[in-house]
Amino acid sequence: MGNPQWYALQVRPRFERIVALRLHQRAVEPYLPLQRVGRQKSNVCSIELPLFPEYVFCKCDRARASSLWDIPGVLASVRGNDGIDVVPEQQITDLRRILAAGLRVQPCPFIQQGRIVMVEDGPLSGVTGILEERAGKRLLALSIPLIRRSIFIKIDDAHPISFRSGAVFPFGTGYMAS
Repeated sequence: MGNPQWYALQVRPRFERIVALRLHQRAVEPYLPLQRVGRQKSNVCSIELPLFPEYVFCKCDRARASSLWDIPGVLASVRGNDGIDVVPEQQITDLRRILAAGLRVQPCPFIQQGRIVMVEDGPLSGVTGILEERAGKRLLALSIPLIRRSIFIKIDDAHPISFRSGAVFPFGTGYMAS
């Protein structure tokens, strides 16, 4: 395979798992970020739903990405207004680390401006995002500009985390400008 990169596929509602399975069957690495919804303390009354409904990420070379439209449920390969169609590796890595840490995430309106920080300590060490402070709470927003979606992670005092201000996004600040 050539130069594998992450792409975002827009899919029909409720087809996310089917598309991820079909990608896997074609030897294309899928990534479908899921969030647990329902009771947090009991797996009995909770389900996992797509964190970004109607989107599935896949890692492959450009030629392969353009040939995935025939998978049932795939509507399009996402391309930004600027012509960029690749999701930076760091965004997928950060998203995976946030979900693996077991922190509660909350979808929020797309955030593209704010105080850019990098978490220096704890399970999210190295994760870059936008710091928001609301009603005495610290929230870290992770944005994926290509699909214009963001999530919030509450950073509480029980997990001491220091932030390094002025961190540079690994994909350039142009992605975060309005």
